[in-house]
Amino acid sequence: MLTFLSFSCGNNPLEIDVSDVNLTLTLKRFEQDLFSHKGDLTEKQIDDLNEKYTAFFQDFTQSVINVGARNNPNFAYKLSDFTIDSYIKEVYDDVEKQYADFSPYQKDLEAAFKHYKHYFPKKVVPEIITYVSGFNYSIITDDHYLGIGLDMFLGSDYKAYPQLGYPQYKINTMTKDYLVVGAINGWVSTEFELAEVQANLLTEMIHQGKMLYLMDALMPKAENYLKIGYNKAQISWCENNEKSIWFFFIDNELLYKKETKEIIKYMGEAPFTQGFPEGSPGRIGHYLGWQIVKAYMAKNPKITLEQLMQQTDAQEILNQSKYKP
Repeated sequence: MLTFLSFSCGNNPLEIDVSDVNLTLTLKRFEQDLFSHKGDLTEKQIDDLNEKYTAFFQDFTQSVINVGARNNPNFAYKLSDFTIDSYIKEVYDDVEKQYADFSPYQKDLEAAFKHYKHYFPKKVVPEIITYVSGFNYSIITDDHYLGIGLDMFLGSDYKAYPQLGYPQYKINTMTKDYLVVGAINGWVSTEFELAEVQANLLTEMIHQGKMLYLMDALMPKAENYLKIGYNKAQISWCENNEKSIWFFFIDNELLYKKETKEIIKYMGEAPFTQGFPEGSPGRIGHYLGWQIVKAYMAKNPKITLEQLMQQTDAQEILNQSKYKP
């Protein structure tokens, strides 16, 4: 559960026609179903929710809002307590104001999953379930659903976020513009997990680079800064300093580091990257891995996206990429 270089129009080989892909994405609005009931929830209402949402309902109640299992004697009381809480209801009202019409996001999600089905025809396309999490989780998934916590995408000026202690660099991405890319990233991150234990920095970088290249393929028209969770200034900084970033990693012999502290420094969420000048974003290793993978795919045009995702030898990808910014 859970959690580029720009191409000019017409020159992006990943901009493919998926109009013939037969897919209608299923969307369920759990928060609307849950908060449509006034007062305490009845056992019948809870059973109906459980029947409609099955695995998601279990995950939501047990892991997202932590009210326990359905067979708990106090379950109805605890779930009702969540739905009638005045603050949570206010958050739900704010969600409804912004996302009552979810069709634009559904359209973009469906387009992304048409690409997904094109490249991975044997993989499951999940149903989309929206919810209000009480500011606990933005994205949760299992084998058959992709859940989107709409209260985590209410805008960078939403008053509750700084009050809850979210850092500004995180708040900047808690907007509607990042909703679809965040959801798709959440799905592919659980579908293509890094299997290697105690991987070195290069392996971590290439893995994240593959995830971002996959985002390129699934959302070829999306802005690059959105896909990596930056703002426009941060992606521009990376593009303008790509050569310096690469030589910093080489000169400091970072690629084969395995120490957790070192890996987190270049791969973890942060307002900036230690050791780099002002203006640098965090997760600089993600960006660099992305560029290496793009170079690898450009040098090896016969390699399919599925083959790329199956390739686990980061050193081989680096070698064959002939990466030279």
